[in-house]
Amino acid sequence: MTDASRPLDDEWIDAARARFRAFADGLDGPPLILSHDDADGLSSGALLARAFARRGAMPDVRLVGRGRNAWSDATAAEVAEAKAPGLVVSDLGMRGRVLHSRMAVVDHHVPTGTPEGACVVHGYGLDPTPSSSLLAWWCAQGLGEADDLLWLAAVGLIGDLGDKAPFDAIPLAKKRFGAGKLRELTTLVNAPRRSASGDGTPALRLLLAADDPADALSGRHEGLEACQAAREEVKAALAEARRQPPRFGSRYGGTVAMVRIDSPCQVHPVVAQSWVGRLKADFVLAANFGYLPGQVAMSGRARGDADLVAFLRRHRPEGADPLLYGNGHRRAAGGTLGPEAWNALVEDLGFGPEMRA
Repeated sequence: MTDASRPLDDEWIDAARARFRAFADGLDGPPLILSHDDADGLSSGALLARAFARRGAMPDVRLVGRGRNAWSDATAAEVAEAKAPGLVVSDLGMRGRVLHSRMAVVDHHVPTGTPEGACVVHGYGLDPTPSSSLLAWWCAQGLGEADDLLWLAAVGLIGDLGDKAPFDAIPLAKKRFGAGKLRELTTLVNAPRRSASGDGTPALRLLLAADDPADALSGRHEGLEACQAAREEVKAALAEARRQPPRFGSRYGGTVAMVRIDSPCQVHPVVAQSWVGRLKADFVLAANFGYLPGQVAMSGRARGDADLVAFLRRHRPEGADPLLYGNGHRRAAGGTLGPEAWNALVEDLGFGPEMRA
């Protein structure tokens, strides 16, 4: 499968709605929902949960965040223990592993396999590529009335692709709910998972409870204060991280830049994004040595048409866990490595001891 293999059109959207409706109709109760803890994952999880709730019962939504992977043995055991009649995996990538006999995947990242027998609503290969939250909104429309949940799709879109992304949902949501409120809410719900605690639960509670962005920001729902406090914590950590200078590898023609960070907050993706437009390097990697104990957390961004997923695949060091390394989008990917594997990658890319674990 390749990028932009077919246009995103009404025919594809209608088929996705019907496919997801058939999956939901085959369940005898609400599924367990696993979702990522960023704005796109949170919004997609909240959208799907609220759509199923309108059919009778609120599903259990569980976030798969820091240091975890949806396709691991630990997650498989958690799914089995839950004994839900079905499973929806949203914004967590797609692998070939079957986690439940009745399973759906809603995602837009570069896939590495397809679980046999699963209902798949996947945006990779479409032009333009939708966010998981937009895919989830279309799935929700397949289950019933969901137009009032457009704001959730917009929060995820803005979080992943920016508020200029080429989807009608964004200008429609701006007009209906206010561009400023949507941007403010997106920033707030992204903050908890980036804080030192790494717990996105307050943001999920807020998105599950609110009627719209104004209601979410009103202060009457649980979760807002925690999101605001997390935003201030991350703001301070980001200011410190942005003071660190980028360095260039001595191999591959200086096409790789790297920034070293030491913070318990998840600021490395923002740092990588902030530098990629300012440097001539094809790839910018931000390495955080304080985020996960005993691991180096890496977030990368690619400039122009450079393919970061393919680059990381070519330079995968021995000992890298394929579940935790090199996954994402062509222009945004990363992962975690143990010290030995990280040092091997650093050496391969031509960086000196200042970048070693």
